Amino acid sequence: MVGVDEAGRGPLAGPVVVAAVRLGPKARGLKGVRDSKLLSALRREVLFEAIVAQAEAVSVAWAHPREIERDNILASTLSAMRRAAGRAGVPGALILVDGNRKVPRLVFPQMTIVGGDRLSLAVGCASIVAKVVRDRWMARLERRFPGYGFSRHKGYGTAAHLEALSRLGPSPLHRRTFGPVRDLLPL
Repeated sequence: MVGVDEAGRGPLAGPVVVAAVRLGPKARGLKGVRDSKLLSALRREVLFEAIVAQAEAVSVAWAHPREIERDNILASTLSAMRRAAGRAGVPGALILVDGNRKVPRLVFPQMTIVGGDRLSLAVGCASIVAKVVRDRWMARLERRFPGYGFSRHKGYGTAAHLEALSRLGPSPLHRRTFGPVRDLLPL
């Protein structure tokens, strides 16, 4: 089985990151894996290292802001899911997708699981990998785009982010079709 989950659909800035994780028989001792949103940043980091060390395959795919603007958030996320699952899957693999939407044009059999990051170890692992990869990326982008606070809020629409966005205007990381960003663009 290959678990697939994403991180970053809701933020105003940055990519959506999708992870696909294929666990094998040696993937034991991953205690505490669950929905990444229920874990502290430190616990996610510890589990991330264990997952990467024990998984048979880990794949990550990105939907960048311009793709999100062009195709919409759902279509770009599903496209990234197809890319990540395609790289982690093997013949005979079943893809477990967190949520209620099947991935279009996926070459593997798939099953959707609402709340899959809490019900499936593989999907929980994918949730953690996607969140850690995205959070690390947003922290790195803080140096490239100072003043927005990306290392703290990771692109989500916090009060501090909205204030920085109002003061500095949208950066290339911002999703120009998302309301608070769109409202600051010239007509």
